[in-house]
Amino acid sequence: MALFPISQHSMRKGALVLVSAVLVMLFLSACGGDPQAQQQASQNKSAFDNEVAHAQSIGIPASLLTPITSQATQLDATSAPFGLFNDQSVTSYNTNLAQRYQMLTLETKGLEAQATQQLDYQASQDLQTLATALAVRQSQKFVEVRTFANQLTDYQAQLAKAQFPKDYMQISQEAKSSTLALHLMEPAYNDLTSLQQVIGQLQASHLDTTALNLQAQGDLQIFRGAAGPGDFSQLIDQINTQLQETTVYSIQAIPFVGAVKVKQLSDEINQLKSWGVNTAAYGARLTADQQALATAKDINAFLKVSAQIDNDMASIQLPMAQGQANYLLNQFHLQVSHWGRTHQYSDSYDGGIYNLDYEYDMQGIGSDADAAVQSAQTLDDYRSAIDVLNSDFMHLNAMEADYNDRTPWNRPHATDMSLMQHYGVSGPGGGKVLVVSLIEQTVRYYDNSNLVRSFLVVTGQYLKPSPPGFWSIFVREHPTEFKSSEPPGSAFWYPPTAIQYAMEYHSGGYFFHDSWWRGIYGPGTNFPHSDPSGTTSFNENGSHGCINMDPNDVAWLYSQIPWGTPVIVY
Repeated sequence: MALFPISQHSMRKGALVLVSAVLVMLFLSACGGDPQAQQQASQNKSAFDNEVAHAQSIGIPASLLTPITSQATQLDATSAPFGLFNDQSVTSYNTNLAQRYQMLTLETKGLEAQATQQLDYQASQDLQTLATALAVRQSQKFVEVRTFANQLTDYQAQLAKAQFPKDYMQISQEAKSSTLALHLMEPAYNDLTSLQQVIGQLQASHLDTTALNLQAQGDLQIFRGAAGPGDFSQLIDQINTQLQETTVYSIQAIPFVGAVKVKQLSDEINQLKSWGVNTAAYGARLTADQQALATAKDINAFLKVSAQIDNDMASIQLPMAQGQANYLLNQFHLQVSHWGRTHQYSDSYDGGIYNLDYEYDMQGIGSDADAAVQSAQTLDDYRSAIDVLNSDFMHLNAMEADYNDRTPWNRPHATDMSLMQHYGVSGPGGGKVLVVSLIEQTVRYYDNSNLVRSFLVVTGQYLKPSPPGFWSIFVREHPTEFKSSEPPGSAFWYPPTAIQYAMEYHSGGYFFHDSWWRGIYGPGTNFPHSDPSGTTSFNENGSHGCINMDPNDVAWLYSQIPWGTPVIVY
């Protein structure tokens, strides 16, 4: 056997390679730390990334996610510490990293739940605002509101099926758009009426208005087919352009038109004076306009006078709305106070004397009417406040009429029919309607104006009244739990309460719901009273604004009443 000699140099080189390999193995082992901790960190990061992607897919706004994703970005920028012979620091780093990603994942899930709840509530609020705007236009007999009534029904159906934030945001956006369209409906109608009046003035001056009549007919078709705010805005701009064009055409009729405008300005000043507003300044303008119109001798002079009259008429519109709103508000409070003082409930239980129309006083919608007028700034604000006050008057008058109506509580009432007709929910196509008589403490359920069933109920007590008005069912819950918004110790606090059937009809937590703790319902139960058949101390007064019903009654009613059902409270 042949032997080959090995040099010392080769032996040293081999030993060096061996030592290096051992060191690399040690290095890699030390730098890696606990593999399980590293794997957990990686898994938790992946879970967080997936949760963020899910949050984005269901529509969580980026502005809400940014505080969380910013923390994740900071974590991503870190790296494990260097540990040559001790991998404990690396393991601790990975463990901490896993915990941080887990916490961020939990935060993201919590954000999803919170945002969904908030946006659900906001969508419900926006639908309630839309329903109120719709009721105003229905009361003004705009046949075009059917388009928006159908939109409201669609939105309510969407809300019933909505699950994710993007669903609720879409509903809110559409509801706000429809509400804006309803707000623009009246000014568009007023502009259309102004155009028709100008055409009438030109016809009275024996001018050919054939082309203008065709334009007005086209505008009316656009008005009746309008389905969104853009349609009304475009129509308003179009009519204003047409009105400007008629100025040139109507030069021949300016003297006649000027006289008509002066008469209109005079009538508005007299109306303003009847509302108790100082009209001295407007009277001076009227006198100046009359004198200028009487002395005008040529077209330029008539044009100048006409423009000045237009300016004076425009300048009086906001004071007119302010004066009318404040006058109506004052008259409303006077009527509530006078009728309440002459129609009272003498309570033998606590010896108290209560005005029967307290729901319309300052603890009720009286304060809402004040707020609507006092917060108004623009012409549209005051017009909206006037709409609210006219509605309040109508419901108050209905209550007063119902007080004198001796029709049994479980029979159709004339006031019910009148209000349903006013709001356009009567007759064969009226559908299902709930009518609440506060005087009678009764709910009557109608279907196409046919009385289906009546229920004795308990409405809001003296300091927590049920709000009169035209509302709709926008939340249905079965079962649920009510929790008091008042702190313990408050006169209006109550413990968490199990409720089987709840239907919200007004924002702020006003529901039709079962009240298993009560044994007595009907007239007088909204005031302090004895209820020995009840089960708790909360059954000896009216509710906190909800419509309390016998559990069997509301269980049956819940099965009959869908989302969007109109509710009339008076």
